[in-house]
Amino acid sequence: MTVTIVENSRFRHLNADRSQVIKVGGVGVEKEVVCDITLVDEDLSNSVIGEFIADFTQVRLKQVYACEILAQDNFAITLDFVPDANSDAALARFHVTDRDDGLVNDDADLADTVLTVAVRGV
Repeated sequence: MTVTIVENSRFRHLNADRSQVIKVGGVGVEKEVVCDITLVDEDLSNSVIGEFIADFTQVRLKQVYACEILAQDNFAITLDFVPDANSDAALARFHVTDRDDGLVNDDADLADTVLTVAVRGV
């Protein structure tokens, strides 16, 4: 299972903005990153049923608590972000359902699927 995550260069001005700070007593500098997630040879039938893990430490985040899907190139499925219970960036997941019937899609072949997401975290 290979999932690669890189910052999207079209949003360089947003990705470089360090002015958003968590209130006093917070854990650090809050960051919003627009990035591309590429699924290579991803077959969910060999993974946790209907989910894949996205390791956002690849874009220098330690915690991820919000993620919005801005664009995707596979329209046969619906993806929902599922944050880790402790907001651990390495354990963020996406839940996959079939767009036609709304059922969990545990046999989806997502090879070469690309998602553009806006991620908020620390």
